Amino acid sequence: MWGRLKNLVCSVQTYRDLSPNVRLRRQVNRQLQRRPARSIAEWLKDCQPIGISQSIAQFAYAALQRCSGLNFAHVLPTDRLEADLQWTEICGYDWQLTLCDDIQQQFNVDLSDRLDQIPMETVADLLLFLQQQICGCLGRS
Repeated sequence: MWGRLKNLVCSVQTYRDLSPNVRLRRQVNRQLQRRPARSIAEWLKDCQPIGISQSIAQFAYAALQRCSGLNFAHVLPTDRLEADLQWTEICGYDWQLTLCDDIQQQFNVDLSDRLDQIPMETVADLLLFLQQQICGCLGRS
């Protein structure tokens, strides 16, 4: 009986540790709201100079907003995922799997074997990775 109770307590603690930090997410969103909101068209414009296609940029805008809970109207490609956005904590530790599922559904491309290759410096680095991986699998540049 004590073993079951101990397992339950450990499971609850592990779930809490791996789940998104909602309080931190609200805090990051409040900080981002100090910036002017930008339209999806402005987001797409910001992605053009770094070579991100419109389809990848649109997908990333929506998918990364779903993963993170952040309002992407305030996120810039130059934002650092961990230092500025606290990405892993606000998304939870399985956000890469969610992103890969979304990529599979949208583009019919499986990136699940490349989870450890996903860059974690800036939003732009993540976008470039998605551009290279998805377009590489689809045979276009």
